[in-house]
Amino acid sequence: EIAQLVDGVTKIGKIQFTSKEEQQAENFRKMIVAMARDIRVILVKLADRTHNIRTLKHVPPKKQKEVAKETLDLYAPLAHRLGIFWMKTELEDTSLRFLHPEIYEQLKVMVATKREQRQAYTEEVVHILRGQMAKAGLPGASVT
Repeated sequence: EIAQLVDGVTKIGKIQFTSKEEQQAENFRKMIVAMARDIRVILVKLADRTHNIRTLKHVPPKKQKEVAKETLDLYAPLAHRLGIFWMKTELEDTSLRFLHPEIYEQLKVMVATKREQRQAYTEEVVHILRGQMAKAGLPGASVT
């Protein structure tokens, strides 16, 4: 059973094609076929890609862009379809960092700003709720 999983993952990576688009389409087709047999093949492939994208800074810039594009086009949507949203987010974020670093940095700043605003709003609501609970005679109640 383990041998079949490894064989399924290995076969996906060893195909030779005339164009990148053809290769991606065939990879996707093979993953779908493998998934029909055993979803674990796809999960192993997604885990492998997640590891690869995490270590992408150690790869030449041209290869970084190729891997990031393929990840964004193929693996992130697949993770999304399988409901693995944390992986989809990580694959998208890391791919964007290598494909469009300036946009990535702008978005990072915007998200951090919004996070601070959300945190301040949450703290304000908690303060109001504690006050209202104390007025209602519930001083021991906690707001988390």
